[in-house]
Amino acid sequence: MNTPRSTRVRRLALASAVASAMLQLAAEAQAQTAPAPEAEPVTAVVVTGSLIRRVADEGATPLSITKSADLESRGNTELKDFVLEQPQSLSLGTNSGAAGPVTNLRGLGPMRTLTLLNGRRLANEPLQDQYVSVNVIPRMALDRVETLSGGAASIYGADAIGGVQNYLTKRNYRGGAVKAEYATPEMSGDGRTKSVGFIAGWGNLNTDGWNVYVSADHQEKGALFQRDRPDQHDPAVLRQLGLGIAPDARNASPFANFGFTRAANSNYNPAFASGCGAPYALPTLGNNSQLANPTYAPGCARNTLYWNQITDGSRITTMSSRASLNLDGGHRIDLDLLHSEFNVQKYRGMQTPGSSNPFTTYSMPANSRFYPGAGITPAVKVVNGSAATPTMYIDATKTPGTVSNLAMGGRTIYFQWGPAELGPAYRNDRQTNDRLVLTAEGTVLGWDYRAGMNYGRSERDTAAGQGYVLYSKIQDGFNKGILNPFGLQDAAGADYLRNAQALDYTYRLNKAYNQSVDLTVSKGLWELGGGDLTVAISGELRKDSAKVGAAPLDYVLKKADGSYNIDASGNVVQTDLVGETPSGVAKKLERKISSLTLEVDAPLTDKFLLNGAVRADRYDDLKTTTVNPKLATRWQPIQPLVLRASVSTGFRAPSIMDIQNPTPEVRTQMMDDPVLCPSSQPTVPATGTPRAGYTADQVCNVNTAYWTKSPNNSFLKPEKSRGFSYGFGLEPFKDFTLTVDYWGLLLTDVLGATSIAEIQQNPGKYDSFIIRNADGLIDHIVASQANRGKARIRGADLSASYRFPRASFGNFDVKLDGTWYQKNEFQAEKDGVWLQNVGVITNDGRYGSAGPNAGLAGMPQINPRWKHTASVNYSLGDWRATLSQRYNTGLTDLTPRAGSTKTKVESYSQYNLNMRYVGIKNTTISLGVNNITQEWPPVTANTIYNGYVTSMADMMGRVYRLSVEYKF
Repeated sequence: MNTPRSTRVRRLALASAVASAMLQLAAEAQAQTAPAPEAEPVTAVVVTGSLIRRVADEGATPLSITKSADLESRGNTELKDFVLEQPQSLSLGTNSGAAGPVTNLRGLGPMRTLTLLNGRRLANEPLQDQYVSVNVIPRMALDRVETLSGGAASIYGADAIGGVQNYLTKRNYRGGAVKAEYATPEMSGDGRTKSVGFIAGWGNLNTDGWNVYVSADHQEKGALFQRDRPDQHDPAVLRQLGLGIAPDARNASPFANFGFTRAANSNYNPAFASGCGAPYALPTLGNNSQLANPTYAPGCARNTLYWNQITDGSRITTMSSRASLNLDGGHRIDLDLLHSEFNVQKYRGMQTPGSSNPFTTYSMPANSRFYPGAGITPAVKVVNGSAATPTMYIDATKTPGTVSNLAMGGRTIYFQWGPAELGPAYRNDRQTNDRLVLTAEGTVLGWDYRAGMNYGRSERDTAAGQGYVLYSKIQDGFNKGILNPFGLQDAAGADYLRNAQALDYTYRLNKAYNQSVDLTVSKGLWELGGGDLTVAISGELRKDSAKVGAAPLDYVLKKADGSYNIDASGNVVQTDLVGETPSGVAKKLERKISSLTLEVDAPLTDKFLLNGAVRADRYDDLKTTTVNPKLATRWQPIQPLVLRASVSTGFRAPSIMDIQNPTPEVRTQMMDDPVLCPSSQPTVPATGTPRAGYTADQVCNVNTAYWTKSPNNSFLKPEKSRGFSYGFGLEPFKDFTLTVDYWGLLLTDVLGATSIAEIQQNPGKYDSFIIRNADGLIDHIVASQANRGKARIRGADLSASYRFPRASFGNFDVKLDGTWYQKNEFQAEKDGVWLQNVGVITNDGRYGSAGPNAGLAGMPQINPRWKHTASVNYSLGDWRATLSQRYNTGLTDLTPRAGSTKTKVESYSQYNLNMRYVGIKNTTISLGVNNITQEWPPVTANTIYNGYVTSMADMMGRVYRLSVEYKF
């Protein structure tokens, strides 16, 4: 079947799955150049999914190709947009980490999608050591993206269970281009994106025998806060939607609630009567104040609109270069260089003391000038003043009785507090990814060869930014009467706060390395009915390594004997830094992998192709050898129709950090103690009731540490998978193509962490996971990895395109790419019940722990039944236009918030429009509007989200874009 090449994403079928082959070592594509580029000869190339050269054509395994021009025509300002809208890649649930956007093919998690640059691995993100962020891919040099959905371990080895996404940069680029782009939301606030880039190349590989080009691009994006979208985040507005959202309980705020012991530290607030100092905090009557039989707990609560971000700020810079040289005898060498760095300005709200600080509260002596009732800070009004714990006065109706001032008695007061003047705290997650690749290719003794050496390095430097303070300095400020916990600071207090910060203090440093050498040889051995039987043999030696930096000691506190307060495992026990704990034990981790691959391409007739491949991988640290075969066929019974099918196996090895991690990975969250503060909504903080002998301040709504990784997990085994696909490609008439592929995957020994939600919901079952201090309070919770149950998914991919006949009023073509999920189910434990996870949303902890995306998002992933992208393209003279849509079906909420009956989550659709004008010589001007109809993410009553399913779409609203590119 002859199908014309399209500039839209199109599903091809190409035989077999792919390995460490050098996809850029063959002259596969015409690079974009200055106007009127020279035509390049059509040659056989290595495509994603095979070691064997071929002319790109319909084959046996579905492949989609997206040109860089397609990304621009759809209004993608960054590769995150491409990943989000791609039908084969699913949302990552509530993952709000700073690793950057990642590809999640088949919804199996980014750790099961192999991301390549020019056919070779990059160094993984070093903290998790499981995936690569698309932020490291150079945009100006990008030529196309090839996405192979489904198992590809028979060529690529580990991590390709869900598929392979291969980013290919330009080849033989000549001329130059500069580009500037600006995007801004229509509504107020930030979220603006600014980017600039250039590319320049010299020499013609075909005529001069050499080519060199360099490119660079830089992008900055501002953070967006909930206060910028108040109608979508104001709890008062959300409550009107019937979502069951209760008022906030009093909590730590810049206008502090206080008490007379560290265990009871939030009973009173002198700022409540005057409004709590909006916008930093707001008055609250407590989360039970709107019940039919209300109870009141007045005080101040942080204003989430002010403190919480919607999207973080970021800066991305990439530089890449390629030098190519033809040698005598038909040989060629290439040198590829990449340097990428991106910084995520990760906003973390207001930081308060936690269990790793000297105390979880601050204190104030009675001689402070800010002591309540001493003059500056008003006295607290109470009723029943003679009681042991008087009730704070609200009004005569809610708190009847005799009103008097709270008797302070010169007692020390205790409180949780954070600084208003420093604004929302943020950390800087600085990540770099560098790579050097030297390759050679040619023909020796009738065998085509491709050889390469690869060195990659990544680093993640996490540093405290604005808003992170030192406990000792803050406490000293309260002791000396410099800082006011009940109002805004005066000039002296504000200056003191700025100097109490730990700006640019690196508290965590991780590095990862990837080194490899590989050789692939291929040759047509003898002629069959449809062409040569071709054999390819490939070998690779790879060393993956990681380096964990020692915990910086600058703000680690010391014991009485003068030694640093670090436990026997190297974990920091006590730090002066509020909000984060320095982490890391200096250690170098490494593993060696040796691989051997065989692929055979057998065109038995001119209509029937048989392709087979098998790969063996040996992991020295796992002492395991895996062997993974694949068999694929392609049959063309008649000219317009191609039938294809494949079966394969795959595996995913536990990462180095999974196996050899020297220290726990510690995270924190606000929660009720599931045993000592039980609740009917155990995953919702401040909804429980303390057990006898404990106060709410001790066991309810407490900042709790939990481990998502434990040290030295040598018991972990590789995951295994089996997969299949079969489908067809059809061209019933000219310029119309249709492809449909049905596929399935079964995973066993799925690696998944026991989620914190699962432990909250089943504290009896996981009692041994909750580690307690001598006083019974939680020290930390172990929510670490294990091989759990199985997972199985099935679905179908559909792609259709049609180019209308040329007309005097312009040219049109349309395109649809979609994925339908028939089944996505998993077992939470070995031989456990099967849990279905298509078209649903739930806060059931098992969905966030045992499913195939466990360990990354920490919450259930959303799998819509159907997801597609569609586009209409139009051109007339010097004008081009694209109207694109992305759509996914709605969901059923299995566990809506208590007090709500809303179980239907609506479908989501977003339209983008982009117009380009090329009538000025060498210049392209693009104007676009993203989210034309200003669709917000669908509303949900689930406690995972605060009103809107923000993992389906962002909260930018309508966005306007302008870009100008000039070529020379």
